[in-house]
Amino acid sequence: MDISFSTTKSNLTTSNGYGYAGFSIVNSLKSLGHKVLFQNSKCPVQLNFSQPPLYKLHRRQYQIGYTPWESTEIPEEWHENLKVCDEIWTPSEWCKEVFENHGYKDVKVFPHGIDPIWTPYRRPGNKVIKFLHIGEPAPRKGGQMVVDAFSYLFGNNPNYSLTLKVYKSNNTRIYNNYLDKNIIGLPHEIYNNIYINYDVLETEDLVKLYHQHDVLVYPTYGEGFGFIPLQALATGMPVISTYDWAQYKNYLGPLKLKSEIIDSPWALMHQGKVFEPNYQHLLEVMKEVAWSFNAYSGYYYAQSTKIHEEYNWDRLTNNAFKHIFDKFS
Repeated sequence: MDISFSTTKSNLTTSNGYGYAGFSIVNSLKSLGHKVLFQNSKCPVQLNFSQPPLYKLHRRQYQIGYTPWESTEIPEEWHENLKVCDEIWTPSEWCKEVFENHGYKDVKVFPHGIDPIWTPYRRPGNKVIKFLHIGEPAPRKGGQMVVDAFSYLFGNNPNYSLTLKVYKSNNTRIYNNYLDKNIIGLPHEIYNNIYINYDVLETEDLVKLYHQHDVLVYPTYGEGFGFIPLQALATGMPVISTYDWAQYKNYLGPLKLKSEIIDSPWALMHQGKVFEPNYQHLLEVMKEVAWSFNAYSGYYYAQSTKIHEEYNWDRLTNNAFKHIFDKFS
């Protein structure tokens, strides 16, 4: 079957979530025996994978609008294109509920998958417990909260380290305390066990980065799907993350982080409500995993193979498109 794939040109890269997922979907469709063309009006079906204002809709073509989102309110400018789509797809049950709350019917869930390259790796229990956070400078991903918690618990303790893998820039700072926002300095300048990684990493090197660390700390305020925690879980890494938004919340296990729903602090970007991570609980679970690392490492490693099975791209893609294949083949 011929399928048109549409996204904005800025997503024609694997360095962002839309791009990484988009390439995976296209590759999966091809591996299932289908021909995928880019924004081709002659295909019977088009999958639009971007924010809705960026859809390139063709007349007399069956249109699927596939979009993640991270807060409870959909931007007003999205509705024009969403309303003309024949189907609405989202990556998670939580996103589906957001779209349904805005009046969209029969919203379908097409979860993202995990590539085999994210191989399970049994952490050996090194003398130094290495924490990892990925997501700066996006404030929604909780980097500042991670720095606050780590510096309070383990600052300059040689038995622990924190790496912040950032994209181009880092907005985290060290303050007098969690409530007093009087800046002291940059984390890696104040503490000798905090490191900032600015490198642009290909997927192979990113997998190595995960394998080189012991615990992912990701107190996010919400995700459209959340590749970062799933990739960590697929390697067998213990993950500290909020969970109410997560399609794979059952795999977050004993380290899942409490949160409460609040008005978004970033109303211009994310209207409505988001999940605020509980800072005190973050301190508790970071201490717990540090003190009982071998037990948690074994728990998360044991489930990694199942994650690869459940989130296999070809299986997920085939399930999502089956009714489309039946309809147009």
